[in-house]
Amino acid sequence: MVTAITGIGGGMMLIAIMPGFLPAAAIVPVHAVVQLFANSSRALFGWRFLRWEFVLAFIAGSILGGGIAAAIAREINLEYTPLFIAAYILYITWGPAPKFNRPPPGEFVFIGALQTGLSMLVGATGPMSQAALMARGLKRDALVVSGALMTTFTHLTKVMLFSLLGFSFGEYWQVILGMSCAVIIGALIGTRIRYQVPEALFRRILKWALTLLALRMIYLTLS
Repeated sequence: MVTAITGIGGGMMLIAIMPGFLPAAAIVPVHAVVQLFANSSRALFGWRFLRWEFVLAFIAGSILGGGIAAAIAREINLEYTPLFIAAYILYITWGPAPKFNRPPPGEFVFIGALQTGLSMLVGATGPMSQAALMARGLKRDALVVSGALMTTFTHLTKVMLFSLLGFSFGEYWQVILGMSCAVIIGALIGTRIRYQVPEALFRRILKWALTLLALRMIYLTLS
């Protein structure tokens, strides 16, 4: 529900609660499936606001980034990669907006590759696409819904990878079913509430939510 209103935050809230309820090895794969349902339902409920020119470019990059990440996952040390993600989010949120006569070529192809590739290797990276969409000046509905569909493909790639690596999702089907039903209901409620939140207030909430998520990444990486 929170993510349906602001565009971000719900996934990280969820994964912060899950330890203690599931074995450590099952947390990220189960979270990926549930977030797949959460993001796809959020995109479906607001499909008429989708900005396909951004989403299709992101999907192309997502496929590329997922393939590269799968090939190099065991070969590199990514301990401090979240610091670069956090720096990107803080700059795009608070830094001077870049001025172009026309949009940079391949911007969302690059973001799709980076977000999906890093998500498979270091965890939650959804705020990257959200920050980029916000920098484009999208209105609230287009921002939330387009970001949801982008993140859907990120989690779809992760689920496929975990399946190839042999994770048994069937062992957790009851948890996955219950949580997936809950996130779909939350997405529906949040979509309806979103229309009642003033645009200016929404922008402030989103900006500070992005900032807090970036600072959290920095703290967890350095602590």
